[in-house]
Amino acid sequence: MDIVRPNKKPKLTRTTQLIAILVVVTLGLFFLFNTSRASFLASRDSFLIGTVQRGDLNISVRGTGVLAPEDIRWIATNVPGRIERVLRKAGAIVKKGDLLLALSNPQLQQALTESQWELKALAAQTQAQKVSLESDLLDQEIAVINEKLNLDKAQLTLDALSKLLAQDIDVISKIAYEEVKIDVMQFRQRWQLQQQRLDKRRQNLHAQVDASEARLNIMRKSVQRIEQQVDSLNVRATMDSIVQEMPMELGQQVSAGTNLAMLARSDRYIAELRIPEKQIKDVIIGQKVTLDTRSSKIAGVVQRIDPAVINSSVQVDVQLLGSLPKEVRPELTVDGVIEIATIGDTLFVKRPMFVNGFNQASIYLIDHEGSYANKLPVKFGHMSSQYIQIEQGLKEGDSIIVSDSSSWETHPQIRITN
Repeated sequence: MDIVRPNKKPKLTRTTQLIAILVVVTLGLFFLFNTSRASFLASRDSFLIGTVQRGDLNISVRGTGVLAPEDIRWIATNVPGRIERVLRKAGAIVKKGDLLLALSNPQLQQALTESQWELKALAAQTQAQKVSLESDLLDQEIAVINEKLNLDKAQLTLDALSKLLAQDIDVISKIAYEEVKIDVMQFRQRWQLQQQRLDKRRQNLHAQVDASEARLNIMRKSVQRIEQQVDSLNVRATMDSIVQEMPMELGQQVSAGTNLAMLARSDRYIAELRIPEKQIKDVIIGQKVTLDTRSSKIAGVVQRIDPAVINSSVQVDVQLLGSLPKEVRPELTVDGVIEIATIGDTLFVKRPMFVNGFNQASIYLIDHEGSYANKLPVKFGHMSSQYIQIEQGLKEGDSIIVSDSSSWETHPQIRITN
């Protein structure tokens, strides 16, 4: 017959039980003291680390911009016309006086011809009037001479009669003497009047000649003005430069004042940097600037600070110093570093993301083992383009997380995994 045997469970020894309990307690304590504070795990490869340093901190502001010609001129026409020829296009190197465009204006050409004819006619008329006035003046001079001769002749007769009367010669009557005396007085008065008339005619001649010359000069100026307008139909470069823009096309009709071409000097440039509005407060005129073209370094100084903020940045114009490298050209992208100040013997670190100068912010300090990062407040001072001064909260050699920590900012401690 079958005999049913009861199942016998193996009994754990007391030693085995104690070992199991000890293992569980050890694991619990390890978990309690090593993970209870770290409620977030972060891989070391997911963030950047910065080390606190001591030394001289160069405060600088960084901005990106482009090179622009310092001297830019638009060439405009002062007369209407039609584009007949385009001799230079954008990018061409030109010298002062080089022909850029040729315009035509038949009405202006006709006006010049007519004004030149009028000038010749007026010049001839002025010359004829001058000759006529000079002839009248000569006639008056002859009249003065005749009256002077009559006076001298009468005076001689009077002198002779005076001598005879003084000798008591009876052949000379008293009446004849008085008549000659009256003639002398009459001739003297006529001579004086003719002299006055001569002076007036001289004044009249000068006045009429001056008036005619004035009208002639007005006409000359008018002809010169039209000649200049005709000459301006040939549009020429006003300086040694590079043609930046040439928007004109053949056959295009342009009106007075239309911009025809833009010229820019090729040896004088400025850098137009865009500086964040939060950093512009430290920038002043005259500060040194280093520009990087990615091929060369160019020294400069701050020349102008735009008063307006556009798209959260301010334009700063930088004057370039020294000789320029070969790659310099308009619209070349450059990086600029403006030197603000140098702070000696201070603590600084690579600027954590979203941290501003002269402010207190919470950052994560990595412990010496590199296993944990604890959140603590730090007071910051001056800020550079890459570094920021530490006023309180850190010491030399400390390592902090400088990349974006917004994903774990609610955790006081994070554990760092490899």
